[in-house]
Parts: sequence; C-alpha cells; structure tokens
Amino acid sequence: MRAGSAGAGLHLGSLSGGAALLRLLERARNVEEVEELLLAAAVHPDGAGFARAHLLRWEPEHERLSEVRRAAGPEPQVALAEWVLQVRSVPRPGANGDGDGNGAPLSLEAARLEGVCAAAWSRGGIALGHGPSNGGPWPGPATGAVVLQRGSRPHALLVGEWEGEEHVAHRPAALEGLRQLAAAGLEALARSAEARRRAGQISAVCELERGILSALNLAEALRLALDVGARGVSARGGALWLLSTGRAPRLEVTHGMNGERESLGKALQPLAEQVAAGGRVRVVEDPREEPVLASEAGALAAPLALLPLAAYGRTLGVLAVYGRLAGEPLGFDASDREFLELVADLAALVVDQARRFELQRAGDQERRELKARARRQERMAAVGEMAVRLAEEVRNPLASIAAFARRAHRDMTENDPHREYLEVVIREAERLEKRMRESLELASPEPPTLKLESLNTLVQDALKDYGETLVRRRIRLLKKLAPELPQLLLDGQRLRRVLHNILERSLDLVAVGGRIRVESRRSGEFVVVEIAHDGLHRPGDLLDELFVPFKSARTGSSASGLSVAQQLVHEHGGEIRLKSDGEWNTVIAITLPVPDNQDRRRVGAERREIRRDRRSAKNGG
Repeated sequence: MRAGSAGAGLHLGSLSGGAALLRLLERARNVEEVEELLLAAAVHPDGAGFARAHLLRWEPEHERLSEVRRAAGPEPQVALAEWVLQVRSVPRPGANGDGDGNGAPLSLEAARLEGVCAAAWSRGGIALGHGPSNGGPWPGPATGAVVLQRGSRPHALLVGEWEGEEHVAHRPAALEGLRQLAAAGLEALARSAEARRRAGQISAVCELERGILSALNLAEALRLALDVGARGVSARGGALWLLSTGRAPRLEVTHGMNGERESLGKALQPLAEQVAAGGRVRVVEDPREEPVLASEAGALAAPLALLPLAAYGRTLGVLAVYGRLAGEPLGFDASDREFLELVADLAALVVDQARRFELQRAGDQERRELKARARRQERMAAVGEMAVRLAEEVRNPLASIAAFARRAHRDMTENDPHREYLEVVIREAERLEKRMRESLELASPEPPTLKLESLNTLVQDALKDYGETLVRRRIRLLKKLAPELPQLLLDGQRLRRVLHNILERSLDLVAVGGRIRVESRRSGEFVVVEIAHDGLHRPGDLLDELFVPFKSARTGSSASGLSVAQQLVHEHGGEIRLKSDGEWNTVIAITLPVPDNQDRRRVGAERREIRRDRRSAKNGG
C-alpha cells in the first residue's frame, strides 16, 4: 500500500503528523496494525490529542462493541513513530485475564449507547460532548467519538477524553482526519486482501483443472472440487450431492469439521433437492429462517450457498458451502458467487465426463459380448447344419433297423428270451426317430396351422397320453385348470408337442413317488400354463442352457425338445420360462397373450411384434 494512494483525497491538515501517519499506514500489514496506528494517533499531540482513548470493535453477530485496545497520552517530546511502537507493545485488554491493569475490557451493547457514543454511532461519523455523562465510563471534562468505517460497514468505535482547553477549535477536524485515515487504511487492506483472495481462487481453479485432466477417479475429483470451493471462499464446510435418474440427490462428499460435516450434509438434503429441482443458485444469509432446516443446523450453516451442477442443459448434482472462517466477513458477495459458479461448472463437467466414460466402457463391453455371441451363434449354426445332415443321413438306416426289429419281434414267441432285447431296440429306435424329427423341425419349421382351441383341452389330452407312466411310477399329479380360460387361435398339434416335450422332461427328472403340478390361469391379458415338479437338479445343470438347441441333458433325454417347445411358443406370440419356486425345484411357465392370439392367422409383415417380456404374467399378474 502506497502512502500516496492511501492518502489521496484526505483532509488531514488538522493532524500535524498527517504525513508521518500516512507513511506508517503504508507499512500496516493487517487490521490490528491499522487499529494500533489509529489509537496511537488519537492520543498523540500530533493527532487528536486525547488524554485517554478506547477502541471498541463492532461484533455484528452479537450486536455489541467490545474493547480491543486502549491507550493514554505519551510523555512530551515523544515522536509519533516511536509512540506507535510503544502502543503496540502494550498488552491488549484481557490478554492476561483482567486487562492491562486499568480494568476489564469494555463491552457495550449498540442499542444502549448514550451521549457522544450514541450520536457518533447513529450518524456513522464523529461526535463531541462535554461533561462526564457521555455514554461511557470516562469521567473527563470533554469526550469525542468517531466511527471507523470499513467500506460501507462499521468496523469500530474510537472514544477518547480530552483534558484542558487546548486546540478546542481543531478537535472536530482532528476526529474527521482520524475517520478518513481509518477509511483509507481499512480500504487499502480490503483491496490487498481481495487481491490475495482472488489470487488464491485462481490458484485453486488451476489446481482443480489439473486434477480434472489427471487420472483422478470421480470420487477424488469431486472431493477436490468441494475442497477448492470451500477454500476459495473461506467457508467452514461444504457438501456435494449427485443426481441419478428418478432418484433424490445422493450425498457423495462432505468437507469441514469431523462430526459436524456429515450431520450438516444430511440436514441440508431438503434444500439440495429444491435447488436440484429448480436448477438455480440459492444464497441464504440466515438459514435459520428456512422452514425445512432445523434451527441448530441453520445456525451452524450461516451463511449458506447452494449451486446446481449443470452441464449441457442437465442438472447432475448440487454443490453447497456454508459458514465463514474466523475473521472473514459475513455472507458471500458477488465475487464469491462468481467463483463458486465456476467451480460448480467444472465439477459438472467432471461428472458428465465420468458418466460418458462409463457409458463408453459399457458400450465396449456390450460390443465384446455381442461379438462373442455372434461367434457362438456361428458355431451353433455350423453344428446345426451338421446335425441336420446327420439326421437326414441316419433317418433311413434307423427306420430300417426299427422296421426289421418290429418284424423280428412279431415272429418271436412270448417265451423267447430274446424278445425283451428286441423291445429295447424298438423303443430306443423310436426315441431316436423322434429326436431326429424334432431336430429337423427345429431347423426347417413349417408355418403353423391356426384355429380356435381350448388350452385346457390340449393340457388334458397331453396328460392322458402320459397317464400310464404316471400310474406306473406312482407320481402324484396336482391338477388345477381354470375353467374361465378363453379359446385361443392356436396350432393344436404344435401346442400338444410343446406340452409333451415339457411333460416328458419332467417325468425324466421326477423320482418314483414324486409330484408334478399342472396349472392354468388367466392373468390380465395373458393365459399362463405352469408345469412344475419336485425332481432334483444334478450339480452343473444350468437352467439357461435347457433351451439351447442340440444341448444334451444329463438325464439321458435330449434338451432339443425344450428348444422346439420354446420356438413353437414364440410362434404363437408367447414366451416360455423356467424357474425354481420353493418346494418345486423346476417350474416351466408358458405364457400366451390373449389379444395377440386372436389375429394369429396374419403372417409376415402383418403379424404383430412378439412381446418378449412376460415376467409379470408368469408371476401371476
């Protein structure tokens, strides 16, 4: 701070030491040194010439004036510069517990000031008076008071006593000179502090930008952004929330004192939700007036600033800072808001960039999975072609084997010991013929022949076909068919095959004396048929692989039957799913849509798109 700039426009002619005061003022490094300089000038003959003076600093949070310095006039012939050093060496009131030996520090409520103190305080300038009743514990014959301003706000009240009648006419000008000197010194300090603060903010923003461009993960980058924002405005703490689609803001990072920051972050959640919904900056000087905040949290969070994290027109989160460190002015000014908005924008870019990277990683993973699936399908297609060729080549020799075995079986007597062996050959040949037929149908399906059918009737017919097996193996059948099911447009022959394949696989897995449950029901716009059994799964059996074509089951029956069943159900616009449910180890659910089945005769481009998600219907609506 230069003396010329500090003293520009000042009228210090009544202060004989005005030039010396300006030179000392340029060396002041903080508010305390300015206060000491003013107090020394107030009691020095080259200044206001008080016999005694008190400097009381304004505490807006308590609405009172508290004494921070006091001094008495110097010995004759002591220079102003030397006297300033002596004043600085005197302990402050209360430094040793009971002041400097001249009484406890003064503390005056602003609303109860009297005399010259009240007059000076009310007008924000100077006041002079006579006699001991001038609003303070100073019994001198004459008193004067001057309000020291820091910008547009009061900083302190300097009160002094004069003894004698020397230079009475110059006293008002001397007090005015002190007021101007204080304004110049405090303003210069404020400019210097603002310059340092702006430099610190620029440094903090550069630090944040370096962090964004480095290899920090999202959590570390958000923590750095909140730390930079709080430090840049000298806030006591802060919090940061992120938004997820369809969810309330989630508290991610907090900053501040341990034990306080988490509780305040949770208390500020309602305000964060309001800012996220509105997308506007919100600065609250007194959060205690906010109805959504508890009074204790509001007192700790004053002042409070909340800013949305917005990027490309979308709100991604909320940044909040609260409180001010000791010695900092109350409230957040325009420059603080500008800095916080910059930090919030950078934090929003961090979140947006992280989410884009996550989407890119997910896309890359999906592409890799699709490529692997495509390779697998190519292999399956090749295997399918080989299986079809093999089935076509084997079908005729197998038919010949079965035909000759039946003929030999007919020619044998009932008591022939080889008759049982031929029965096994015939039975296995028929089973192989059936499997090959299913494989060929799966590879080259024919268009369905549709007509109105009763699903319950198809179920009853399928159960009759396996009635002998159920009785022979003493399997208990639990049947529950809903009578109100509507008729559907179905290929009856193919739906019977679906039911046969599922029942056959269930019978393969159920032990002697086990249970099978068959149930039909209407569920909204769907008809559901469930076939469940309590047969045990073998270790390694994967439910997802039961519908894979040509996948061999470990029980001896081919899973191609279920593959054919799935394909046939899909042709009817339905879905077949498999699950486990409590006591039923396997539940196979066939879901058919009622509306879609009513115009199933349409084919090609006119056919409705098959609905793929039937989970709700499968579970009963």
